[in-house]
Amino acid sequence: MRVTALRAAAVAALLVTAGCAGLPGGDAGDGDRSAEQFAEDVQAAMSDVDTYRMTMQMNVSADGQSLEMRQTGAFDREAERARVNATAMGEETTTYIDGTTLYVQFGGEWQSQNLSETDVWNGSDSAARQGQVLASGDVTVEGGATVDGTETTVLRVDADPEELKEAIQQQSTSPGVGSLGIEEATYRMYVANETDRVRQVDLSMTMSANDQTMRANATMTFSDYGADVDVAVPDAATDESARVAAPDSSSVAASASPVVAA
Repeated sequence: MRVTALRAAAVAALLVTAGCAGLPGGDAGDGDRSAEQFAEDVQAAMSDVDTYRMTMQMNVSADGQSLEMRQTGAFDREAERARVNATAMGEETTTYIDGTTLYVQFGGEWQSQNLSETDVWNGSDSAARQGQVLASGDVTVEGGATVDGTETTVLRVDADPEELKEAIQQQSTSPGVGSLGIEEATYRMYVANETDRVRQVDLSMTMSANDQTMRANATMTFSDYGADVDVAVPDAATDESARVAAPDSSSVAASASPVVAA
């Protein structure tokens, strides 16, 4: 199994996981609220968030090979700034967003990209794309769970493979993503009972490429809603004379997916 295929699978899984904050409605409920009502309440609660922190851990495996990715991030929507530190295959990447400019440090060098066309912070286009991902499945209330001492309700989404594949392809031009087959995708969102804010998202996804099967498992956690978040872009990142050519689409997608989905 080529590493390129594993990277493509990781990008696809990132897009699906990042999309969970835009959960649309389903039919089944817990007796008090339907899945559709839960979805509306979650969207309202999450749209009211200015600052938060996140962590993500992902593993993509096939034929004895695996790709692991870890991310930690801090987001300030009001100031329109974000920072994500990522590690994948032993390589470290630091990503900042300041307004509509993306800065990525990789291999000791800074690169930048203009994200104005994505309307990253307020755009309905980005939210609509995330909605497409989640609209590809049936949403049900699965039960309750405790996440870091917080009582939550678990919402489950079983995605339609073909519709999910189409949504992923619309969101990414990264090499290899278009040729991926989606066999199965299920994710669970853990919503805090008191606030209706997302505390954790678990993803399980099976994909195929070149007659090989790949499996992705990821967990994202969200915390420190409303806490002080200081995201300061380093001077080196904004120094045009020190930057190199803009990163390719695969680098941007792998490092910035959760930022763009914020």
